[in-house]
Amino acid sequence: ATIFGYGCDGVCPYMAYEALCKMNNDGLVEAKSKSEFSDDEIMTNYRKAVGKGLLKVMSKMGISTLQSYKGAQVFEAVGL
Repeated sequence: ATIFGYGCDGVCPYMAYEALCKMNNDGLVEAKSKSEFSDDEIMTNYRKAVGKGLLKVMSKMGISTLQSYKGAQVFEAVGL
């Protein structure tokens, strides 16, 4: 959400996909969730979670479109 707030047009999620697939192959996802997932299911769930998280951040700030959020720099330093 922060990189969109500073003007990013898109994010390449391939590093996150590789990390999730490696975690799945190592058995970490199954150990934590107590159920087995395919790599495609994990990537689909990741995309849904990122979308919902971004929407939640934008809605808490009262922003209705990504265009009005992008580049607005509506962040403040806390504790400085």
